Amino acid sequence: MIELNSIEIVGKNNFPLMENKKIGFILAFCAGLMNAWTFFHAKTFATVQSGNVIQVGYRLVEGDWTAFWFAFSSILAFGLGSALCGVLMATLLKEGKTFSSVVLWSECILLSIITFLAFFGTIPADFLATAISFVAGMQGNAFHKDHGMLYGNVAVTFVVQMAFNFLAQSFFKKNGINGDSNLVWSGIFFFVLFGFASGGALGFFCDKNIGDNTSLIITIFSLIMIAIFSRKNKSASDPRTGATFV
Repeated sequence: MIELNSIEIVGKNNFPLMENKKIGFILAFCAGLMNAWTFFHAKTFATVQSGNVIQVGYRLVEGDWTAFWFAFSSILAFGLGSALCGVLMATLLKEGKTFSSVVLWSECILLSIITFLAFFGTIPADFLATAISFVAGMQGNAFHKDHGMLYGNVAVTFVVQMAFNFLAQSFFKKNGINGDSNLVWSGIFFFVLFGFASGGALGFFCDKNIGDNTSLIITIFSLIMIAIFSRKNKSASDPRTGATFV
């Protein structure tokens, strides 16, 4: 169990927009939606690369080379998306500019192109799923390792760990970090977990019962909403560097 209560906080932090718990929920919701599309259409994960890594080993032993290469391609695409986003963020920060709105609008544009191609069906779903992994890599690098929240907006393992850690801590000590109780912090991380799950559930339901690619359309509109808020809060939108709660 991770001991976070030993950290003494003086005052209460005001987190920037992209570390806000509501934004964390929406980003996790978008991750769930993207995973719903890629898993439904290509049996790969857009954001949960640990699942794809396991698939690589499994498919290798199984001898299913087609499934192996698409799982491997998803990992590579996610990494390339992260790398390109890293270059973009470094360039903008060097020029004294914020990067949140640029990354979010870039995601929207790329997902719109992918959705457009998906409707026509001229490109196999496996290739489009790889492209979605690229977009997920961008989102992960930009907003995953937040200084204050560590929501894990594209990966769920850390969020599960923190949700149950703070729940256990609440039995021993009421007061947590940043002036909030441990039970509140546990609820925040369970809230983000609900974002992942609800995005996956809604995306699968919509694609199966309402219309194919609906999950991607919902993702785009959700990201547009965050991008608009980010533009209105330019001075306090980017997550801070580092990976701690203080």
